Amino acid sequence: MEKRFEKSEKWLERQLVKKIGERGGMALKYSNANRTGYPDRLVLLPGGRAHFVELKSKGKKPTRLQNLRHEKLRALGFGVAVVDSPEALDDFLIRTL
Repeated sequence: MEKRFEKSEKWLERQLVKKIGERGGMALKYSNANRTGYPDRLVLLPGGRAHFVELKSKGKKPTRLQNLRHEKLRALGFGVAVVDSPEALDDFLIRTL
């Protein structure tokens, strides 16, 4: 794994999809043309568990609108994680699997 790519949102997204798939789940791209600010991926796991994942490049933070959307999803009972590094991805996987 090359260090320069570990900071890339695209690299993290590929790793998330791969690792969730290896564990029997799906990490679906979430997009809603009419409502922006929602997390990038909807992670569906065995046992009917669902989490939203916002992917960011190293050091980047969610926007104000994204934070509002995250709060709303959490209020509905969904898990929402912000992944901006390989360590944050590992932490998400450990906490949810």
